[in-house]
Amino acid sequence: MTSIPGWNSPKRSMVDDGAPSGKNIGRLPPALLAFLLVIPVPVLAAGDGGHPAFGPILFSLGMLVIIAKFAGLASERLGQASVLGELLIGVLLGNVASSLLTRAGFGFIRSDPTLQILAEMGVLILLFDVGLEVDLRALVRVGPSAVLVGLIGVMAPLLLGWAVAAWLLPHSPTLAHVFVGAALSATSVGITARVLKDLGKMQSQEAQIIVGAAVIDDILGLVALAIVSAAVAAASGGSGVSVVSILGIVARAVLFLGVTIGFGRFLSVPIVRLASWTRQRGILLVFGLTLCFSLAFAAELVGLAGIIGAFAAGIMLDPYGEGVRTPEEETTLSELMHPLSSLFVPLFFVLIGMKVALGNLTDPTALLLGAMLVVSALAGKLLAALGVLKEGVNRLAVGIGMVPRGEVGLVFAGIGSSLVLQGEAVISPGAFSAIVVMVLVTTLVAPVGLRWAFRRSS
Repeated sequence: MTSIPGWNSPKRSMVDDGAPSGKNIGRLPPALLAFLLVIPVPVLAAGDGGHPAFGPILFSLGMLVIIAKFAGLASERLGQASVLGELLIGVLLGNVASSLLTRAGFGFIRSDPTLQILAEMGVLILLFDVGLEVDLRALVRVGPSAVLVGLIGVMAPLLLGWAVAAWLLPHSPTLAHVFVGAALSATSVGITARVLKDLGKMQSQEAQIIVGAAVIDDILGLVALAIVSAAVAAASGGSGVSVVSILGIVARAVLFLGVTIGFGRFLSVPIVRLASWTRQRGILLVFGLTLCFSLAFAAELVGLAGIIGAFAAGIMLDPYGEGVRTPEEETTLSELMHPLSSLFVPLFFVLIGMKVALGNLTDPTALLLGAMLVVSALAGKLLAALGVLKEGVNRLAVGIGMVPRGEVGLVFAGIGSSLVLQGEAVISPGAFSAIVVMVLVTTLVAPVGLRWAFRRSS
């Protein structure tokens, strides 16, 4: 029988009667400590009008975050991305444990507006952090191969996903089909980067092409999201969608990103200097979050998704991904944000998982949709390897490195499920579950496939 750290170790044992004494409480196994922290308390009273009171919401926030963190930690111990564990524990809570949560008085968690707002903050913080890591100079250094891989890596899965959705969801609006395709377009470079680092391949030509192409994928994917989201909003308002309106949306998205990123070259240094002038520790974090939320609001004002503004704010503050900080701080802005990311980002992923209704996948159409989206997601990114122009590059490794969707695909799915067109969600519950399955499979397959591709070529 496999020994589980913390359970069989004599240094972490409990007293013989099974109850932890005061001096032994710090020696409890981590898994048991986590369980004790989230044991449901007696049913908490609901507030006025049947809405949960503030206390239950606070308790639910703490419960969800700590469960998500331990699930993410378990996933990392198994060699997978933490987002995989956070998503799977959400699926478990939303399906297997849903009746238990309801009986304990926490059935409101899945749709509570306060928790949803906090989760949306997590998305903004996540995209802001992604923007902070983007090095605009790298896009110039990687050359035409990365650009071509990035372009194919967006267009191929988008078109394949669009075609699959149109085939299997014929009664849904065309914009819903496009949105499903857009959810397949982006790449989660964080998962691939970690595997490349473990293999000692971060300085290889393959890694440089993958990272550069993934950054292009993120930017183009966000532009695609902006176009489809704005088109849905226009159609919902009754104004219709024409070629002219789509071109207008593209122009707004490109102009918004171009202006904000362009200003970053001139404003990032003065902003850091102003933060340093205050001589207050942590003030750069305040400035960064203010810029993040302000540009998210500005993006919404011009008809774009808020996450585009958050992403642009990150690039604006640190256009070269060097790790911006003041002389008074020992840590970078990205490191200062880590406590906030640890709280709000896992909340978003666990709530996304709770929205997945496994019962929908028993429907043959939804099940087939999930399978075909997985095939489209894999094929679309493998086709991107055709964009590699350099000789001697492992094209298979490049294609597999572009496969994982991870957190980016989940953000797309979450936004699609919140948009309404013709009185229904753009991403239906069945399609949402199918997209999450696609994210899970691509996140699992990519690390294994990448290791195999490099071993095969060696």
